[in-house]
Amino acid sequence: MPTKVDKIQDDGLRATMADAQDALRTGDYKKVVELTGDAYIELLRRKPEMLQGPQQFMSIMFFPRLGAHVQLNSAGEPELIWDREKFIFSEAVMYYEFAVDNLIKHGI
Repeated sequence: MPTKVDKIQDDGLRATMADAQDALRTGDYKKVVELTGDAYIELLRRKPEMLQGPQQFMSIMFFPRLGAHVQLNSAGEPELIWDREKFIFSEAVMYYEFAVDNLIKHGI
């Protein structure tokens, strides 16, 4: 049966999210946050309209803020900022689900 990850259209991002899923299963929660954060930032780069007008606030502020967050750097590009290094399962799942759902929603 297909999983949510299988619905991601881009091969590279699908592989990244599959790696994040594997990291979740093996308990490497920081890696989950790193991979899902990278995937979400790639989505923002490919869909610049997500960083314009009121959509910018939602795209940045709705990203989970459980130890890492997204912000725009001085060049106006999104980047992942680390607030800490250790994560627990429930936090990693939130980052994972957020990224998967957004990649699917935006047709990437």
